[in-house]
Amino acid sequence: MASVTKDLGFAITTSTSYEAPYVVAKRFSALDHLTGGRFGWNIVTSWKESAAKAVGLLLVDHDKRYEIADEYLTSLYKLWEGSWADDALQENAETGVYADPSRINYTHHHGEHFKFDGPHILDPSPQRTPFLF
Repeated sequence: MASVTKDLGFAITTSTSYEAPYVVAKRFSALDHLTGGRFGWNIVTSWKESAAKAVGLLLVDHDKRYEIADEYLTSLYKLWEGSWADDALQENAETGVYADPSRINYTHHHGEHFKFDGPHILDPSPQRTPFLF
């Protein structure tokens, strides 16, 4: 759909309860690239016990889910907004340099619920951070 439209936006609903932020950052940046900056994320925390059971987890209580979601988004912002400098992407076919590694920063997140160290795996997408709702 993205390749045959130019004005249509694309959004999906994904829970902050069941996937690691690092993986979601990569997936959503890829989708933002593929849609030319027309990707959005409907953020949910999942309230159904059946959804938790489907992935082998216990349902977390309401307030804790929102605490986790807050940390989740904080970690995503670090990856999307802080990992790649605006001038990191080179895409120079003559020199064979895709990106300047000195302009790509490791993201360090050591929170209560999520921990990772590493750069965002993809170069910045058109929006950097997708449209969030």
